Amino acid sequence: MYTVEQLKEKIEENDHFVDINEIGSYLKNWRIDPVYEDDDGIEYFDDLAASKFNQGIILKENGKNDEEVMLILNKGVINSTNMPTMKHTTLQVNDNPGEFKKVTVDITTQTLALLAESIAQKITTDITNKVKDTNIFNSAIDAGKLTRDNEILASQVKKLLKENQKLISRVSFLQQENAKFKHIFGSVYMKQE
Repeated sequence: MYTVEQLKEKIEENDHFVDINEIGSYLKNWRIDPVYEDDDGIEYFDDLAASKFNQGIILKENGKNDEEVMLILNKGVINSTNMPTMKHTTLQVNDNPGEFKKVTVDITTQTLALLAESIAQKITTDITNKVKDTNIFNSAIDAGKLTRDNEILASQVKKLLKENQKLISRVSFLQQENAKFKHIFGSVYMKQE
């Protein structure tokens, strides 16, 4: 997890320079929320937030305004030239032999990105609430067992990172599946071989 200062250092590693005073406004304008805020008001961001922030800096350097950057980072828009594509899937139901019923399911890339973002947000919220409800920080301070609690937090962060990677790979897989369909006309699409 990263503080604002550590985010600045991480960005500078990639040869992008941002004033420490601008980081807070960028995070707020681009709606990149912290994972945790401690009792002293220090906010902590995860790797996903750091990645979004880095991508936002690159987009800002390429001339995008704050609203465009926010839309790209939070709505799953990859670039402004990509139009949402639609996937049509036909399911066959055999109630009577020799008779088929067609069911069409419409899935857009924006729907997939929104779904992945919602799942990631739900996981982050649940873990944040679990950490707050268990009061592991208060018990660590009272008991003087900071080392053990740091190990627990490290394992929780590793679990979050693994879940995050699973979500990223799932979104990538779904986008690849979505790209296999070619627009014919109107709302008719065909799966490419």
